[in-house]
Amino acid sequence: MSSCLDSDDDNRVEYDYSSDAQITSLVLSSREDTLKVLSKVEFSINQVASAPLIFNKDSLPYLFEVKNAKMTVTTNRASGIKLHLISPDSPDSTYIWNTNDSVLINRLKHIEVYAADGVTTKLYTFQLNTHQQDPNLILWQNVVNNYIDTPTDQVTVANANKFYTYYNTGTSIDLATSSIEDGEMWTNETLTGLPQGVVLKSIQVDTLEESEKWYAMDGDGRVYISENGVGWSHQQTDLPVRSIYGKMPSYSQDSVLAIVKDGEVYKFAKTIDFSSMNVLNEIPAGFPVDDFAFTTVKDPRIYTAKYLVVTSGKSIDGMANSDVWIMQENDQKITFTSKALNFNVVGASMFRYDNKIYLLTSDGDKNVFYTSNNYGMFWEKADSKQQLPIEFLYRENPSVNVDDKNNIWIFGGVSSNKNQLVEIWKGRINKLFVK
Repeated sequence: MSSCLDSDDDNRVEYDYSSDAQITSLVLSSREDTLKVLSKVEFSINQVASAPLIFNKDSLPYLFEVKNAKMTVTTNRASGIKLHLISPDSPDSTYIWNTNDSVLINRLKHIEVYAADGVTTKLYTFQLNTHQQDPNLILWQNVVNNYIDTPTDQVTVANANKFYTYYNTGTSIDLATSSIEDGEMWTNETLTGLPQGVVLKSIQVDTLEESEKWYAMDGDGRVYISENGVGWSHQQTDLPVRSIYGKMPSYSQDSVLAIVKDGEVYKFAKTIDFSSMNVLNEIPAGFPVDDFAFTTVKDPRIYTAKYLVVTSGKSIDGMANSDVWIMQENDQKITFTSKALNFNVVGASMFRYDNKIYLLTSDGDKNVFYTSNNYGMFWEKADSKQQLPIEFLYRENPSVNVDDKNNIWIFGGVSSNKNQLVEIWKGRINKLFVK
């Protein structure tokens, strides 16, 4: 289209008007938005000619809803914008928008842009995405029961590929494995090298770049190592080992934290593979050495956030521990902060999940979760969205593993009448769903 600004043909000047009908940005805000999130939404604009689309990649909160919104649309001097609205109880409607009036955003279906030339148009589909499921809800399923013979004790450990359930039948230590993608079909393995007196809860795996190291201890302080979790051998140590706590994050090289008996004194010690021990300072009074729950914290966002968090269990004197201990290595010494907890931790299990520390423990006759988002110093009970199902029987000392798809796996445990439970439960918080 051209425009003539002078009637004199010799002096006539023609102007070409743009045929660009693209939207380059869109911003929304609303007084109805009590959460104050709509104005922060970033909209993506797909300019593909066959199906132009405007949408928000990051969905708005579950149940978010506003009717009227202020909409700011940026174009290349478009001559007009038509809005197409969905009308549930009547035919859809359209109108030319004056760019100032509020928009019924909950009914907006298309935004049609008229270029400056008055001829070219572009019809965008508009999508305001919201979470269709409560992102903080955990859904649970009972995966399988009775997948091993009823044991006198059991523990389940996971590496990147498999679950390993070690269990004591009363006469032998046996092993069953399952793919971490499955959890229903189990294979009995020929386990060698672990004695009848092995402390099952001490069995752990340390996944390295090119291999993995497994380690365990027995009740007499002897250590056993393995490269695959199936074939084990005794590892001679410098001193008797009293407890093994797993990986201790460090500013240099991460190592396994253990407690050893040095003469008549129990001390912390670091080791890579138990072939040599770096003995450190004496353990504090009241620190748990049996039946404890622990997890490792190594926050990549904060360089100094390198902790081993421990709770539950019993001290060297057999006294129950109800504190949480936040351990850190400083100058070849294990330092700590401890704090009394105001909820039960007997028989608890601890694990990292959703950038928090989770503690599966009991409250009365049921199991509950407590969470901490500051490395274990402060805790709060998880709300009803994360409660376990009614069918989940009360238990203590279950094994908890988290896979790379953010599933929480709960194995076994001891019932209220002290019987071993042989069952597997799996759950995942909606916001961490991975396809």
